[in-house]
Amino acid sequence: MLPSILKRIYNLIKRPLVLVLLVLSILLIFQQIKLIPKFSEWFKSKPLLIENTPLVITQIKNIAELQTTQMYAELVADSTILTTAGIANSTLRSIGMIPLPLPEKRTLVLIIKGKVIAGIDLKMMTEKDLFVKEDSVSMTLPPAKILDVITNPSDIETFIESGSWSEDEVKAVKNAARRQLLEEANRQQLLQKATLRSRIIIEQLLRSMGFKKVTLQPEGTS
Repeated sequence: MLPSILKRIYNLIKRPLVLVLLVLSILLIFQQIKLIPKFSEWFKSKPLLIENTPLVITQIKNIAELQTTQMYAELVADSTILTTAGIANSTLRSIGMIPLPLPEKRTLVLIIKGKVIAGIDLKMMTEKDLFVKEDSVSMTLPPAKILDVITNPSDIETFIESGSWSEDEVKAVKNAARRQLLEEANRQQLLQKATLRSRIIIEQLLRSMGFKKVTLQPEGTS
């Protein structure tokens, strides 16, 4: 008797419509006892709940140095050094004597194309620099700084070179050019531009992570 009843139930379940109704009934029962969410909640967007601030810090620090602004410039760096003959002739002239017929100075003029890169360093951020609550985030940005000054050898042209120049002397002229690049970057307010650009990029990053309210403030503010 029992096998016959089971067989009839089995044949009934095999019918597609009955099977669908049975599955739906089971799902409704599970929803009532809260084992699974309701159908209306299956496709609803879930609210952002980020409570793990260190995780957000790690994602941001992975960017390392955020290079936001660059300045290109072409400049002339030159140096003139008196030779031994030049020093001697200066003394001879001071006492009314005829100078020696020798080169009195060495001149080096370089045309240099360089680049200055500014941005912010995110590697030093700590948890105190970031406050996260649900879909709101407040972040203290590190100050913008010069990240690199680049003068490639291929971008350096010797315009004038008279006399013999040592490697250290040429290096000194190139270092002077780097200082000129930094001075030009300061005149063009490169750090201020990097600060503004950094704020835009960081805000876009945080919003892409799901935050709705983003507050950014410079380091040193309360």
